[in-house]
Amino acid sequence: MNNKVWLIIAGCLAALQAVAEPSCQIDLKKDPYYRLELTVSSAFCKSAANRNDPSCKDFPKEGAVQLHGLWPNYSQGYPQGVCNASECPPNRPTYCDYPSPPNLYESEGWKNMKGYMAGLEKCLERHEWVKHGICSPMKAPIYFEWSLSKAKEISEAVAPYVDKKIDRKTFNRIVADKLPDINGAVRLKCSGSNLYSLSVFYKWGDTPQEVIPTTSGQNSFGNCKKTFQIPSK
Repeated sequence: MNNKVWLIIAGCLAALQAVAEPSCQIDLKKDPYYRLELTVSSAFCKSAANRNDPSCKDFPKEGAVQLHGLWPNYSQGYPQGVCNASECPPNRPTYCDYPSPPNLYESEGWKNMKGYMAGLEKCLERHEWVKHGICSPMKAPIYFEWSLSKAKEISEAVAPYVDKKIDRKTFNRIVADKLPDINGAVRLKCSGSNLYSLSVFYKWGDTPQEVIPTTSGQNSFGNCKKTFQIPSK
């Protein structure tokens, strides 16, 4: 009888482990901050290594600049969510087997702005939630609504300049005129002549707080040339 009881208990524990929710711990002693990471999907797909990526099949996207993720960071390194292998199976071409971000897909924010999420075709939002989102104090709908609204705002600001050559002076003017809240805090990265990614850092809080300017207090162009473009396809 005792053996049967223990077998039942062991089976229940195994079942609980199999469906264990992803988890993450933030060390507040390490001065965490948020990194909003946006990507130019077309630039990503121009790389030979990425051309067969599921997200590279259909262009143009709703926005040329899309959300990659909102990453809780430390000054060195970053926390990372932990997910049971049965819930987050490794070595899959997509993340669609990952657990759904709780209550995300029925939220109005997601329904209205999901076109600004990169990698929808491979369920990138699930990976971002497991790896980064659960490390924040935010629930999934708020986490994505906040992030997607910023991606949408930035994408709409640069939309008139997509597929055109932009010099640094013009880009700075766009940010100063249309995105004044992040002026002096934008960090760019390019791949060749194309803008590849754009990031903005925010102070830690229950949601991202005020921006963290670059060291110089001016928008940083990283490895981008004096003239670059934001491709849409």
